[in-house]
Amino acid sequence: MNDFLEMKKLRDECPVMVIRIPKPIMKEIDLWVKESKRFRDHPLAELKAHENAGYLNDDGKKHNSYQCSISPHLIEQSFWLAWVLRLSAKYWGMGDSNRDFMIKRWSGHFDVYDVWTNFSYKGDDNPPHNHSGLLSGVIYYQNHNHPTYFNDYDCAYIGENGTMIMFPSHVWHHVKEQTSSKERITLAFNIDKRDAV
Repeated sequence: MNDFLEMKKLRDECPVMVIRIPKPIMKEIDLWVKESKRFRDHPLAELKAHENAGYLNDDGKKHNSYQCSISPHLIEQSFWLAWVLRLSAKYWGMGDSNRDFMIKRWSGHFDVYDVWTNFSYKGDDNPPHNHSGLLSGVIYYQNHNHPTYFNDYDCAYIGENGTMIMFPSHVWHHVKEQTSSKERITLAFNIDKRDAV
Protein backbone atom coordinates (compact mmCIF):
# COMPACT_ATOMS: atom_id res chain seq x y z
CA MET A 1 0.00 0.00 0.00
CA ASN A 2 2.82 2.44 0.73
CA ASP A 3 3.75 2.47 -2.98
CA PHE A 4 0.40 4.19 -3.56
CA LEU A 5 1.51 7.01 -1.27
CA GLU A 6 4.88 7.92 -2.78
CA MET A 7 4.86 11.38 -4.37
CA LYS A 8 7.81 13.12 -5.99
CA LYS A 9 8.54 16.82 -6.19
CA LEU A 10 8.23 18.32 -9.64
CA ARG A 11 11.36 20.35 -8.91
CA ASP A 12 13.28 21.19 -5.72
CA GLU A 13 12.22 24.84 -5.51
CA CYS A 14 8.61 24.17 -6.56
CA PRO A 15 5.93 22.92 -4.10
CA VAL A 16 4.16 20.78 -6.73
CA MET A 17 4.12 17.02 -6.06
CA VAL A 18 3.49 14.34 -8.73
CA ILE A 19 2.21 10.77 -8.42
CA ARG A 20 1.11 7.99 -10.78
CA ILE A 21 -2.51 7.06 -10.12
CA PRO A 22 -3.00 3.41 -9.07
CA LYS A 23 -4.87 1.33 -11.69
CA PRO A 24 -7.89 0.55 -9.46
CA ILE A 25 -8.35 4.28 -8.83
CA MET A 26 -8.00 5.04 -12.56
CA LYS A 27 -10.94 2.67 -13.12
CA GLU A 28 -12.99 4.84 -10.74
CA ILE A 29 -11.94 7.95 -12.64
CA ASP A 30 -12.97 6.27 -15.91
CA LEU A 31 -16.52 6.17 -14.50
CA TRP A 32 -16.31 9.82 -13.43
CA VAL A 33 -15.30 10.87 -16.95
CA LYS A 34 -18.02 8.71 -18.52
CA GLU A 35 -20.67 10.41 -16.38
CA SER A 36 -19.15 13.86 -17.07
CA LYS A 37 -19.42 13.21 -20.82
CA ARG A 38 -23.07 12.31 -20.32
CA PHE A 39 -23.61 15.66 -18.58
CA ARG A 40 -21.64 17.55 -21.27
CA ASP A 41 -23.69 15.98 -24.07
CA HIS A 42 -27.09 16.58 -22.40
CA PRO A 43 -29.38 19.30 -23.84
CA LEU A 44 -29.41 20.95 -20.38
CA ALA A 45 -25.63 20.73 -19.91
CA GLU A 46 -25.24 24.41 -18.98
CA LEU A 47 -27.38 23.88 -15.87
CA LYS A 48 -24.71 21.56 -14.45
CA ALA A 49 -21.72 23.67 -15.55
CA HIS A 50 -19.08 24.11 -12.84
CA GLU A 51 -18.36 27.83 -13.13
CA ASN A 52 -14.94 28.98 -11.95
CA ALA A 53 -11.94 30.91 -13.34
CA GLY A 54 -11.13 28.10 -15.76
CA TYR A 55 -14.64 28.08 -17.20
CA LEU A 56 -15.97 31.62 -17.30
CA ASN A 57 -13.42 34.13 -16.04
CA ASP A 58 -13.91 37.77 -15.04
CA ASP A 59 -13.06 38.67 -18.64
CA GLY A 60 -16.37 37.07 -19.74
CA LYS A 61 -14.58 34.53 -21.97
CA LYS A 62 -15.17 30.80 -21.73
CA HIS A 63 -11.73 29.20 -21.20
CA ASN A 64 -12.67 25.50 -21.09
CA SER A 65 -15.41 24.25 -23.38
CA TYR A 66 -17.21 22.53 -20.53
CA GLN A 67 -16.73 21.77 -16.81
CA CYS A 68 -18.95 19.80 -14.45
CA SER A 69 -18.65 18.42 -10.94
CA ILE A 70 -18.43 14.74 -10.12
CA SER A 71 -21.56 13.25 -8.56
CA PRO A 72 -21.28 12.92 -4.77
CA HIS A 73 -22.06 9.17 -4.71
CA LEU A 74 -19.05 8.51 -6.97
CA ILE A 75 -16.76 10.50 -4.65
CA GLU A 76 -18.13 8.95 -1.46
CA GLN A 77 -17.84 5.37 -2.77
CA SER A 78 -14.33 5.86 -4.14
CA PHE A 79 -10.93 4.72 -2.96
CA TRP A 80 -9.69 7.95 -4.57
CA LEU A 81 -11.06 10.04 -1.70
CA ALA A 82 -9.25 7.98 0.97
CA TRP A 83 -6.08 7.99 -1.14
CA VAL A 84 -6.03 11.76 -1.64
CA LEU A 85 -6.75 12.52 2.02
CA ARG A 86 -3.95 10.16 3.10
CA LEU A 87 -1.57 11.87 0.65
CA SER A 88 -2.63 15.24 2.08
CA ALA A 89 -1.84 14.13 5.63
CA LYS A 90 1.46 12.50 4.66
CA TYR A 91 2.90 15.43 2.69
CA TRP A 92 1.15 18.48 4.14
CA GLY A 93 -0.19 17.26 7.47
CA MET A 94 2.72 18.20 9.74
CA GLY A 95 1.70 15.37 12.05
CA ASP A 96 -2.05 15.72 11.55
CA SER A 97 -4.24 12.72 10.77
CA ASN A 98 -5.96 12.12 7.43
CA ARG A 99 -9.17 12.79 9.42
CA ASP A 100 -8.11 16.43 9.61
CA PHE A 101 -8.47 16.82 5.82
CA MET A 102 -11.61 16.93 3.69
CA ILE A 103 -12.79 17.69 0.17
CA LYS A 104 -14.61 21.00 0.17
CA ARG A 105 -18.36 20.36 0.21
CA TRP A 106 -21.12 22.71 -0.96
CA SER A 107 -24.15 21.32 0.86
CA GLY A 108 -27.40 21.97 -0.98
CA HIS A 109 -25.68 22.93 -4.26
CA PHE A 110 -25.57 20.87 -7.47
CA ASP A 111 -21.75 20.93 -7.38
CA VAL A 112 -21.75 19.28 -3.91
CA TYR A 113 -18.03 18.39 -3.81
CA ASP A 114 -15.21 20.56 -5.14
CA VAL A 115 -14.09 17.91 -7.66
CA TRP A 116 -14.76 18.59 -11.32
CA THR A 117 -13.97 17.53 -14.90
CA ASN A 118 -12.57 19.95 -17.50
CA PHE A 119 -13.14 19.39 -21.22
CA SER A 120 -10.85 21.45 -23.47
CA TYR A 121 -10.53 21.68 -27.23
CA LYS A 122 -8.54 23.69 -29.76
CA GLY A 123 -8.49 27.36 -28.73
CA ASP A 124 -9.28 26.69 -25.05
CA ASP A 125 -6.91 27.76 -22.30
CA ASN A 126 -6.85 28.26 -18.55
CA PRO A 127 -5.90 31.78 -17.42
CA PRO A 128 -3.50 32.40 -14.51
CA HIS A 129 -5.38 31.60 -11.31
CA ASN A 130 -5.12 29.99 -7.91
CA HIS A 131 -7.66 28.07 -5.85
CA SER A 132 -9.40 28.35 -2.51
CA GLY A 133 -8.69 25.89 0.28
CA LEU A 134 -5.45 24.41 1.56
CA LEU A 135 -4.44 22.06 -1.27
CA SER A 136 -5.45 21.65 -4.88
CA GLY A 137 -4.81 19.01 -7.49
CA VAL A 138 -5.10 18.07 -11.14
CA ILE A 139 -5.69 14.60 -12.56
CA TYR A 140 -4.38 14.18 -16.12
CA TYR A 141 -6.78 11.83 -17.85
CA GLN A 142 -6.31 12.62 -21.56
CA ASN A 143 -3.80 15.40 -21.93
CA HIS A 144 -1.63 15.05 -25.08
CA ASN A 145 1.40 16.60 -23.30
CA HIS A 146 -0.29 19.99 -22.87
CA PRO A 147 1.59 21.39 -19.82
CA THR A 148 0.40 23.20 -16.71
CA TYR A 149 2.68 26.16 -15.91
CA PHE A 150 3.44 27.34 -12.39
CA ASN A 151 3.86 31.09 -12.69
CA ASP A 152 6.02 31.87 -9.64
CA TYR A 153 8.36 28.88 -10.03
CA ASP A 154 9.29 29.07 -13.70
CA CYS A 155 8.44 25.42 -14.25
CA ALA A 156 5.77 23.29 -15.87
CA TYR A 157 4.40 19.77 -15.68
CA ILE A 158 3.76 18.09 -19.03
CA GLY A 159 0.76 16.25 -17.58
CA GLU A 160 1.38 12.61 -18.39
CA ASN A 161 -1.87 10.65 -18.71
CA GLY A 162 -2.67 8.67 -15.55
CA THR A 163 -0.82 11.03 -13.20
CA MET A 164 -1.95 13.52 -10.59
CA ILE A 165 -0.33 16.62 -9.14
CA MET A 166 -1.03 18.30 -5.79
CA PHE A 167 0.12 21.70 -4.55
CA PRO A 168 -0.80 24.42 -2.05
CA SER A 169 -3.96 26.16 -3.28
CA HIS A 170 -2.36 29.61 -3.29
CA VAL A 171 0.09 28.58 -6.07
CA TRP A 172 -0.69 30.44 -9.30
CA HIS A 173 -0.83 28.32 -12.45
CA HIS A 174 -2.17 28.40 -16.00
CA VAL A 175 -2.50 26.40 -19.22
CA LYS A 176 -1.66 28.02 -22.55
CA GLU A 177 -4.06 27.97 -25.47
CA GLN A 178 -4.55 24.50 -26.85
CA THR A 179 -3.35 24.15 -30.44
CA SER A 180 -4.27 20.48 -30.87
CA SER A 181 -7.71 19.52 -32.12
CA LYS A 182 -7.68 16.50 -29.77
CA GLU A 183 -9.95 16.46 -26.74
CA ARG A 184 -8.12 17.27 -23.47
CA ILE A 185 -9.67 15.93 -20.26
CA THR A 186 -8.41 16.81 -16.80
CA LEU A 187 -10.05 16.73 -13.40
CA ALA A 188 -9.34 19.14 -10.57
CA PHE A 189 -10.12 19.31 -6.85
CA ASN A 190 -9.67 21.35 -3.68
CA ILE A 191 -8.93 20.10 -0.15
CA ASP A 192 -9.43 21.89 3.17
CA LYS A 193 -8.42 21.21 6.75
CA ARG A 194 -11.30 20.73 9.14
CA ASP A 195 -10.07 23.43 11.53
CA ALA A 196 -9.93 25.92 8.66
CA VAL A 197 -13.62 25.67 7.73
